[in-house]
Amino acid sequence: MTIQICARCQRPTGRPVVVAIGYGASAGGGVVYACPGECAASFPKQRDPFEQTSLARDVPVRA
Repeated sequence: MTIQICARCQRPTGRPVVVAIGYGASAGGGVVYACPGECAASFPKQRDPFEQTSLARDVPVRA
């Protein structure tokens, strides 16, 4: 993987961890990276955007 800048400590890291994915309407969004260890652990866990849709898929369709 390429060197990325940590979103927490602002230092370059050769082992970046994806901690968030940013979404944007006009710019498209981007990936937020952090150093492995304390920096990555300090970010809150992201919500799975497909978590709610799986409930809809599990409900049987009645004809």
